[in-house]
Amino acid sequence: MKYVSDCENMLTVHLVGAQKTNYPWGFENHVIPAFMKIGCKVISTDFRQERQNLPKLLQQEADIVLVCKGEFISPELIKALPYPTALWYCEQIGNENEVDYESFLRRKELAYNATAFDFVFTHDKANREIYKNIGCKYVFWLPCAAVNTMVHKKLCIPKKYDITFTGSKTNRRKNILTALEKHFNIFTPNIWDSKELNTVFNESKIVLNIHLSDLPNMETRIGEVLGSGSFLLTEELSSKDLFNDGEHLVQWKRGNIDDLIDKIKYYLLQDDERENIANNGHQFAVEHHTFERRMEELLTVIDFGKTVAGNLQA
Repeated sequence: MKYVSDCENMLTVHLVGAQKTNYPWGFENHVIPAFMKIGCKVISTDFRQERQNLPKLLQQEADIVLVCKGEFISPELIKALPYPTALWYCEQIGNENEVDYESFLRRKELAYNATAFDFVFTHDKANREIYKNIGCKYVFWLPCAAVNTMVHKKLCIPKKYDITFTGSKTNRRKNILTALEKHFNIFTPNIWDSKELNTVFNESKIVLNIHLSDLPNMETRIGEVLGSGSFLLTEELSSKDLFNDGEHLVQWKRGNIDDLIDKIKYYLLQDDERENIANNGHQFAVEHHTFERRMEELLTVIDFGKTVAGNLQA
């Protein structure tokens, strides 16, 4: 779907996030080209760098203002905007049964301004009720596990590493990696550039996804690895509806290091099965879970008159 017939009628999206602050790894830097690829004009504002100028910058004419995270942006400022506003929040806030200290703090962060937005999109299907409990009226599931087809792609290069993990080294992740290092050589590069990461993933037989905390999650890493065409061994995901375990990727039981070790041993030996799953996951992700698809799904919800129009899962 193209949201343009000519330059004058091009749909304008004002994307407000941390795209400069978190360049090049911030996921906003995948969202911007996706909007452009489906024919939208994008106004880009980094709210962290432009906090003092935000009231003026947000007055730029647009069809929709999409805020990514947007902590501490004034709710009065959001409500005063003459355009439809949407929040896409991709941090883990737990679910009705599980919450930790960090997710509790994020809930308090959300409570400050989330209800000011006309539409709220959460990356995790399991926590929609939390947003509704905060007071958000229109809450939709929009996973951030997606492929940027201009960056996440297969490369014709040989495998160099058996197992790779990249990401912030929380204490939980350090403990898991320490346990694994008793059995395997694990490559843990400190890389944040998306293209460099894609190369490393292509060079890896197995790419690990380990949650930041004990809470289940659905990280952007999922789309990055599947987009690269490499085999993803991920800790149990919070959303079961996107990818099939054993067909598109393989999941290990949450917090169960023995299960993780067993699956690493198995898939290091089973080259054909491993690569078949990797290929299936890549083809499925590129066909169904690109950032362009996500942005099209987001826009179908909004009729640009501040009412719900689409059929995403609310």
